[in-house]
Amino acid sequence: MKKVLFSAVFALSSLGLTVNAQISQGGLPWSMVNESTFVASPVSSVANPDWTAYLASETDNFSIYTKPYVGGLIAAADFGFPQSGQLQVLPNGSKIWKGVIAVDGAPSIGLLFNLFHLPKGVKLFLTNENGKQVVGAFDATNNDPSGEFAIDVVQGNKVFVELNIDAATALNDIKLHIDRVMVMHRGIEHLNAYVDVQPFDQIDNQLNGSSSVCMINAICPAGDNYPNNRKATIQTLLPSGQYVSLCSGTLVNNTGNTTADCKAYVLTASHCEGTGSLTNSTFNQLMIRFNFERSSCSNTAPTNGVTLTGANIMARSYLISDNPSDIDGDFMLYQLRQAIPASVGAVLNGWNRGNSLPATLSSPKKYIGFHHPNGDNKKVSSAQQIHSLNFSNGSNFPNSNRWTLFLTEGYSATGSSGSGLFDGDGYLIGDLSTGGEYQMPASCRVNAANQNTNAGDFVNYQKLWHAWEYSTDGTADNRRLKPWLDPANTGATKLKSASSSCVTLTSGGGTLDDNTVSINDVEEALLNQVSVFPNPSSTGMIQLKYNFKESIDLKLEVVDVTGRKVFDNQYNSLKSGSQQIDLSKLSGGVYVVKLITGGISIGKKIIINK
Repeated sequence: MKKVLFSAVFALSSLGLTVNAQISQGGLPWSMVNESTFVASPVSSVANPDWTAYLASETDNFSIYTKPYVGGLIAAADFGFPQSGQLQVLPNGSKIWKGVIAVDGAPSIGLLFNLFHLPKGVKLFLTNENGKQVVGAFDATNNDPSGEFAIDVVQGNKVFVELNIDAATALNDIKLHIDRVMVMHRGIEHLNAYVDVQPFDQIDNQLNGSSSVCMINAICPAGDNYPNNRKATIQTLLPSGQYVSLCSGTLVNNTGNTTADCKAYVLTASHCEGTGSLTNSTFNQLMIRFNFERSSCSNTAPTNGVTLTGANIMARSYLISDNPSDIDGDFMLYQLRQAIPASVGAVLNGWNRGNSLPATLSSPKKYIGFHHPNGDNKKVSSAQQIHSLNFSNGSNFPNSNRWTLFLTEGYSATGSSGSGLFDGDGYLIGDLSTGGEYQMPASCRVNAANQNTNAGDFVNYQKLWHAWEYSTDGTADNRRLKPWLDPANTGATKLKSASSSCVTLTSGGGTLDDNTVSINDVEEALLNQVSVFPNPSSTGMIQLKYNFKESIDLKLEVVDVTGRKVFDNQYNSLKSGSQQIDLSKLSGGVYVVKLITGGISIGKKIIINK
């Protein structure tokens, strides 16, 4: 057996017009839908860290150390309000402020704020250079007591930053400064939708991203019987020092959760944060991606997702060295600082802390995992058999610290670290620690660009049973899982899953009801998160620009003043971007653009001047 470690070899850590919409209010920046007197926004240049040099060092150390999977590098920056931008005062007293951050050669840029406080009446938007990607609006609801914040990646080597400021807002109340930027090279294939010419690294949009060509999309039939385990699986981005690490994790339920007091915990691997910190400030800028997955089994389907920022550390094991043989415990539990919106459809997974499992499951049941290999969109892997192993010496006995799978469906890779292992009934039983190759086909070791992915077909999961009353690092509450997952001290061996609002589901896998959205919410989205321009149009060529909080299917109709339909089209899975509407064959006059979704319709008047 060739044993390789997935994190610097499989200590498995690691956004159609789709965007990883951060938890925000949606909408469009003022300057995108109005004429502006800005001549050119000031540009703040940031040096691009040497990714090629990093890759060389990663190759040198890949088979030796157990470290987080690096998705990008961090560069120092000095960009703030008001000094780094240009301010425009509108006739009604409101203000627009704009600035640009540029990193020459960067495929994507994320922003790290050491000062972030937006008073009521201020909205923050980010766009890429061609305007196809819109991120925001961020507002006072995104303020964190730490005063820090992070925003997930924007495509390209420039980020256009815009503040829309109400007339009554005091400028001195705005605290905004970016002291670092993330230059991301992995986990960014979803941004291909915003590129004018060709995808990054010439990877075909119809193929998987940077993971193995043999990976299976999470939404495919292989995961059909375990939808809530898929909904409980998240991806993490953690900036630390010079690096941004990519990992996977699982939202997990606890015995103290009620609808009145609902805590969202994430279980992942301890090696996903390399310093061993038990300080909350380490996780101020942790980003959690929900639903970062294809919307259908086809690789042509868009990758959707939303991002939430900030967590507090609850418990973790301590890694005494980077030597894989020294690993005993490899678990980390933290609590999200923001409530998960119901529209995300997330699940807090139930758990089984027992140490007795069937060695073999009969189909359709299986031992299954969902994860983000190589920082890619969510994948699925599984096996019918499970083994109890002690990772440090490979011995096979019941009271070992790891559950081991020899995968028969799908694979795992760097970036899968921390992802959950679920039993045949959908209960969480462990988190992914290490793994490697056993009988890997050579054709499955590479991605669509023929690059090595370090994919593997055997995986070792930290047992929930072993981490429950973990004592290797002492018996303090922050060194074991029991105080947090069973705060009611019930002694339960199993706990059912729950919705993100802590409504208990019917079983370990459970059934999650579809989320309901009010008519007012939909109308607000169609009114304020969509713009039709230019208006008037001298050519009849119209742009539909949108930035929805959640992905929607939209029917568009155009009617003339008599009510006669002159144009219609259907657009599916719209999130953030634009569509061109060709009305050039219509005569000059007044028309109404009708936007229809879920049986709700609103109209926007347009004028064609010919």
